[in-house]
Amino acid sequence: MSTALITGSSGHVGSNFIRELSKQGFKIRCIDFDGDHRAYEGFEVEVIKGDITNKESLEPIFKNVDIVFHTAALINLDRRYEKQIRLVNVDGTKNVCEAALEAGVKKLIHFSSVDAFYRFPIEEPLLESRKLIDDPNAVPYDLSKADGQKIVLQFCEKGLDASIIHPTSIVGPNDFKPGLPMQEMVNLANGKRKLLPNWGYNFVDVRDLCLTAISAVELGRTGQNYIVGGEYHLYSYIAKLMEQQLGRTVLLSTIPDFVSYLGLPYEYIKSLITGKPRVLTVDTLHTGKSGNKVVPSTLAREELGHNPRPLEETIFDMVSFFQKRGLII
Repeated sequence: MSTALITGSSGHVGSNFIRELSKQGFKIRCIDFDGDHRAYEGFEVEVIKGDITNKESLEPIFKNVDIVFHTAALINLDRRYEKQIRLVNVDGTKNVCEAALEAGVKKLIHFSSVDAFYRFPIEEPLLESRKLIDDPNAVPYDLSKADGQKIVLQFCEKGLDASIIHPTSIVGPNDFKPGLPMQEMVNLANGKRKLLPNWGYNFVDVRDLCLTAISAVELGRTGQNYIVGGEYHLYSYIAKLMEQQLGRTVLLSTIPDFVSYLGLPYEYIKSLITGKPRVLTVDTLHTGKSGNKVVPSTLAREELGHNPRPLEETIFDMVSFFQKRGLII
């Protein structure tokens, strides 16, 4: 029985990995970073205290591990947190690669993001050959994911067998502590985003993402990056699906792009009062309005068997999950 280690195991991707790896008969080891074990409840997992930003804490965790799914990341579009973003997404990735190489791990699956690539031109197909972000003034999160990938490739040259996954926007059930993207889905369903720009994005079901990443353990080429997407849809279409399921209006209308920027001063003041990162930033708006419209995921389909389900099924399951948890009322 192979032992699979999941970094970021209590997060959205991590919790779905636990469910799929359990089905497939893997022995599962999880890094306990924050003491939040809701994602593990009802599953047989080994939980060990650790932190990817602390290399020494990883050494005992990586012993006798066959496969590592490195999903841990800090998703934050508030530039005031740039140091923390790089600490987790860049330095943390380096620590994970070092620990995996030293422990003789057979395969590392590293989770990057489509945001690691330059977006424009957004009308042209987004392929694995698209240039990685290298502008020091770019969105810090985007740059951190690009730099993290470069570190993984450096370790491949040292003998680490690693493949890289680039998900589009991840949606779906089993998210026990929603981060920025999923919290916005919850807010939309609860009618807290009555007006939205007419923007869209490519969305991939978290369960399909996990299946494809597990396939990469045997089928993924060393040093190869795979874009793993689903379907491009407007946020207004997702709102319509939610309305049909919930039986109420969640979105009143779409708005011109410039109107979205009017909320920036309010969000900044609110963040100063609450001490929490801003949800609405210039970088958030840039990300939201520049989603690549053509993400064929051809390489992942051909080499890893990626087969995304319809978005309609994903949204239904996601809303049902959050309803059961009481987060969507």
